[in-house]
Amino acid sequence: MTRISASAADAIFRVDGQAFTGAAVFTWPAGSKHTLAIDPWQYASGFPNTRYTFQHWNSSAGQLPSSAAGIAITADPSISWYAADLTTEYTLALIFFQCPSPPCDSPGTVWVNQTAYSQDTTVWIAAGSAVTLDASPNQGFVFAGWSPGGSLAPIYSFVVKAAMTIYPRFALARGIQLATSPPGLQLLADRAPVATPVVLDWGLDTVHTLSAVSPQFDQQGKRWVFRSWSDGGPITHSYQVQAGATIASVVAEFVPAVAVVLATDPPGLTVNADGNSQAAPQYLTWAAGDVHTVAVSSHQMDAAGGPWTFRSWSNNAPNPQTIQVTDTQVDSGIRLTATFDPLSRIRLESTPTGLPLVVDGAACQTPCEFERPVGATVRLSAPPSIGAADGSRLDFASWDGTEGPTLTTSAGYRKVTAHYGWSYRLTLSMQPAGAGTWQLSVPSADGFYPAGTALSIAASAAAGMRFRSWAGDLSGSAIPATLLMNAPHAVQAIFDQVPETVAPRVGNAAGETSVGAVAAGSIAALYGSALAGDTASAQTDPLPQSLAGVSLSCSNHLLPLLYVSPQQINFQVPSDLVPGPYTLELNRGNSPKVQVGFTVVRDAPGLFLLTHLDGTVITSDSPARVGESILAYGTGFGPYIRMPLDGFRVPAIPPFPLADGLVAVLQGHSFAPDLAVAVAGAVGVAVAQVRIPADLDLTMPTSLAVQVGGNSSNSLPLPLK
Repeated sequence: MTRISASAADAIFRVDGQAFTGAAVFTWPAGSKHTLAIDPWQYASGFPNTRYTFQHWNSSAGQLPSSAAGIAITADPSISWYAADLTTEYTLALIFFQCPSPPCDSPGTVWVNQTAYSQDTTVWIAAGSAVTLDASPNQGFVFAGWSPGGSLAPIYSFVVKAAMTIYPRFALARGIQLATSPPGLQLLADRAPVATPVVLDWGLDTVHTLSAVSPQFDQQGKRWVFRSWSDGGPITHSYQVQAGATIASVVAEFVPAVAVVLATDPPGLTVNADGNSQAAPQYLTWAAGDVHTVAVSSHQMDAAGGPWTFRSWSNNAPNPQTIQVTDTQVDSGIRLTATFDPLSRIRLESTPTGLPLVVDGAACQTPCEFERPVGATVRLSAPPSIGAADGSRLDFASWDGTEGPTLTTSAGYRKVTAHYGWSYRLTLSMQPAGAGTWQLSVPSADGFYPAGTALSIAASAAAGMRFRSWAGDLSGSAIPATLLMNAPHAVQAIFDQVPETVAPRVGNAAGETSVGAVAAGSIAALYGSALAGDTASAQTDPLPQSLAGVSLSCSNHLLPLLYVSPQQINFQVPSDLVPGPYTLELNRGNSPKVQVGFTVVRDAPGLFLLTHLDGTVITSDSPARVGESILAYGTGFGPYIRMPLDGFRVPAIPPFPLADGLVAVLQGHSFAPDLAVAVAGAVGVAVAQVRIPADLDLTMPTSLAVQVGGNSSNSLPLPLK
């Protein structure tokens, strides 16, 4: 079987004298003789501007040695196909001139890939070939561009992808002589420089741009400036070629030039020459006989913002001054310098901006600027404190740009900034009044603290009183509590009066719950009277087992202590205690030991406080929003999947998730938290991340509780908006 084809699908070829297109497959006896033939060229079917030109025959065994269009072959099982290799060609038609009766004078010559044509012609070009057209006008004509394409350049290149018709355009021309007075200077013709005198062939009615180069030097090094054109046009103007048989002449007149330098001392200030203001030095060229006006502003700023005041011109002329240019100045030139004296410019700013400062006894609302003579003394005054909203104020911190409130001015620009920082007031109260004493980690004489101060706050009960809980901007009953001073805050410590003698008992450190027992690993509290002789909080890691002369033991464990006071001792319940009854033993030096019975259960949840995700406490002034995720801190949420070490602050990595399922209860809704883990950096404290449902009734008072293993915690109020 032998397949015969041509590289163009619609090309006609013949096999044994029979015509075919596309491809034909024949079954021949091996060794039989056959003929293959194709026309040297043929038009594409239905496309008279496209043709195929034969190149050679190919076969599966390679290109045949003969280049003839007709060949004889012998059927061979090892040669499976023959194909005629064709080149596709397109017509390129040039339409620009047709001689009616030779001989004729063509307007120009067009070269197609270096072959010249002087009138209309059609050329066959192989598809994909690069073509370069070059148009050359004959005497009396100019080349006016290609169409289509629009290019005015005489050389036009492109790649042939289809049959094309190109129209080279030639136009009648007239000689235009460009000259200068004096001769030999340079002009611009259609923005291209030309040396004069010169004659250019331009098409009739075409419009060109004439321009004079001004100033310029002649061949002897003399400087010239443009004065006028012979056709009355401005220095740069359009010129239209009029019909005519003779050469038209256009002359540019120049006059001797004077080199002018306008300078300032210091350099870089602005000089106005004939209404045009530019930075000095300015290098200008003026014509002899002209009159010019030069001026400077009496008060200027340099690039660095420094102020200057005008003193005088170097020729002692007034400001502004008028200058009459004379012939005698052609060789000497003109140089004028405006001399300025420096001033001191000061910009007074503050952080934050807009504060009321004082400069030399005058009010200055920042930012403000003022100028002084160099060497003057300036007195600045910044109030030590500036009141803002109730409970907020700005406190002066430092000067930037000066060593103190008094400075000596220097030349130029200077910036001075008064830095202030925010401080917020902490208001403390007790209910009832005088029920205890305060302990603050950072003291303050007036109750104000710099923004960002983290305060540790504790309240010790007076005799006969017992701390119950926090109110205001703190919640829960944890002692000590931490408060970030990022706004004005008010904290109230609520105390209860207790009998002279209170029987000791063990309960949840978060407060009263319905469980009546504590969970292993949780923070519990021993409540009573005369439990210790002093008040102390643990700061070490691990927690101490003795604090303020007091220790607790249970089931052969010395217990980690967090807080000790006469009415309350906070401690961690050993995490390995199984549910059941136990006895807690209080040791106070030489005092008699006190034993207190309590019960351990798997889950005994209690809540300390509720916060936003950024750690700020949820209060009536900073309520939570429906749909917001908040944090509920507590203890007794049950065991963890991995138990942290007793008495040691929980590491940040890895996390310690709860082993038992926890649910939050809010307005009758029960839902699982997004996260429930041990609090990193704390002992015995867990946190649950709870998303507040979006369908809550905001008109109802709301409180939050948690449940673990069927046991409920205490409820904390949850202000909402």
